[in-house]
Amino acid sequence: VSSSHTSTPKRTSGSANVPATGVVEDKELEERRNAIAKSLANAGHNLGFDKLLRLLKLNADYATFGTSMRQKIADLVEQAPAVVDRKIYSTRPARHSSEGDPAYEFGSPQPLTEKALVSCFAPLLEKMICSSDDGSQIMPPRYDFHDHQNTAVSGTRIKPDGVVYYGQHRSPVFKSAHIALEAKVSQCDGQVPAKHLGQMGDYALHIWNAQPTRTFVPVLYLHGPFMSLFIFARSGYHRVELGAMCYKSCAKTRAEAGKLYMPYNDLAFLLSLPPQMFGHFVDVSAPVDLLNFSDEPLTKTIAGASAEKDGYVDISDRIKRRVHIHRRLAYLFRTRFESKRAFLKISWTPINRLPECAIYDYIASRGISGVPQVFKSGILVKDLFGYRAEYLILEDCGQTIDEHFSRPSANEDDRDDCGRLLNAVITRATSILDCAETVGVLHRDISAGNIAVQSGRGSGEWDVRVIDWGYAKFLPSVPTEKLEELATKWSFDLESVIKNEDGHDSITGTPLFMSTRVLLSSKRRGIFDDLESLLYVVLYALWKMEPALVGTPDGFLHFSDRSMALARIACLMRPKAYPKLFGVRECPANLNELLDKLYQLVCYEGSSFIPGEQLEDSEFERTPDRSLLMEIGGGGSPDLKRKADDGSGAGSDGGSPSDSQGARGMVIDA
Repeated sequence: VSSSHTSTPKRTSGSANVPATGVVEDKELEERRNAIAKSLANAGHNLGFDKLLRLLKLNADYATFGTSMRQKIADLVEQAPAVVDRKIYSTRPARHSSEGDPAYEFGSPQPLTEKALVSCFAPLLEKMICSSDDGSQIMPPRYDFHDHQNTAVSGTRIKPDGVVYYGQHRSPVFKSAHIALEAKVSQCDGQVPAKHLGQMGDYALHIWNAQPTRTFVPVLYLHGPFMSLFIFARSGYHRVELGAMCYKSCAKTRAEAGKLYMPYNDLAFLLSLPPQMFGHFVDVSAPVDLLNFSDEPLTKTIAGASAEKDGYVDISDRIKRRVHIHRRLAYLFRTRFESKRAFLKISWTPINRLPECAIYDYIASRGISGVPQVFKSGILVKDLFGYRAEYLILEDCGQTIDEHFSRPSANEDDRDDCGRLLNAVITRATSILDCAETVGVLHRDISAGNIAVQSGRGSGEWDVRVIDWGYAKFLPSVPTEKLEELATKWSFDLESVIKNEDGHDSITGTPLFMSTRVLLSSKRRGIFDDLESLLYVVLYALWKMEPALVGTPDGFLHFSDRSMALARIACLMRPKAYPKLFGVRECPANLNELLDKLYQLVCYEGSSFIPGEQLEDSEFERTPDRSLLMEIGGGGSPDLKRKADDGSGAGSDGGSPSDSQGARGMVIDA
């Protein structure tokens, strides 16, 4: 991997970037929340409390809690407020009570407002999570509650009505937030209003952004006299109805108290859980800057620490990367592993998609060079709401093409040196992709962020790697028994994964570098699509080298996928002039010959102009010019050729499997 990997799956409409601090103008805040609500509009699910317990494997803990805390929950219920005729009554210790009389009585009424609702509920919440003045509490003080109705979360302009924080963290910031709270006066039995969903989703997005060990983000939603729990997971949000939190009259009856008992019991139980049992895959009660992963592929235990320990991986140096409100998500960290420079990648993918760990495992077993070495990998969460979490500790492969050519001084580099670098990129990347296809793997996301380079330390040569194989797929040439072996090892359902990968060929990749055929939504995908993406990577690098960039060239304009495809076809139809249409005024002399060969390979088959043929028929099947491909790639890897199966692998158009997610919804820059 590389520190500047910025490639993203196709079609991220509805996405936007905001500063990590959340310091945004009110208009931008409103736009972001509207986009979040729109993104989550069809991603909501109702979830029963019993099913939540089963999913999180909490049934035994819940039974123990219910038995041991019965009297304390009953005392808590006695202190619940009442809502009558749009007025709310808080409770106070009874002034005159004899033995057997209620210990609490209702105070004076006040209009039912969000502020009043929170002020009446907050003391009860605090009794659940922290010590009160008289020393009574439901459980040990693992958390602290802060009212944020008038004060933004530190470092932001975001004001939830309240936040439950980890008690051992120093600052009340999103990095230390456990559960957010949002209160509304009106009862909401049906679909949650879009404005409310956008607000709660925004809190969840900030917490996802600040806490890479998250498995989901809970938000407590008070609506009138009722409370619900919203679980924001990678699959969307899951609404758990807790029930009534207020009496309906000022006359406390046993029947009414009985209706309040279970909602308070259930919420108190969830607040009694340590973070690793409710919202994280590791205990973050105290700040965690290091992680230690067990050695099994299906990781059972993950330990955290804040001070240096042997075998632990430092996660304090996080790489800026987009964070989305739901669907796929990846966190990257610069770190070290056994004294080697490395990157840690923690990612969430649907369980019906291929684990990246499995791709790297297979690639390593086939001896393909030019791919990052995996020091350690494993599954962190096998299945939570339809998503898995996995981790990879990978070698540091240097700068990406995007990073190298986006340096402020890039346009001052010697053009012959740049030509030598891009010659190496074309030759080596072509060879790597060809070798991968030979053994049955297609990358599908070649971009300027997914090719890494580093100098050969005085040799004058460049080491080129193709990185980030998270959207790769297996081709039909991979033996079924090998796929079954990988499915068992990495715990995925082979049939559903292959089927879903097949269905994503037309929506996978980074739009700026996609082949014209993929932009036209072809259901076919093969190595020539990756090689066309490689052509655009080289042209992008040459464009970035120009001393004065004025606007975006025609070849890189993106209004829609189809418009970009049509513009590129028009640009590529001019063999002598196409580089200028991609912003390249002058190509290094020592690059012309190899770039022309790559162009010929991608765009022509005999006298036929391939992009034009694909415009007329997006399922057009071409015949590969293997001799030219091998010439560009320098003949491939001899070591690999001895390991690879006989034959040409999956063929030029690669059969089927696939990737990407559709709209990612709102995002935040980490």
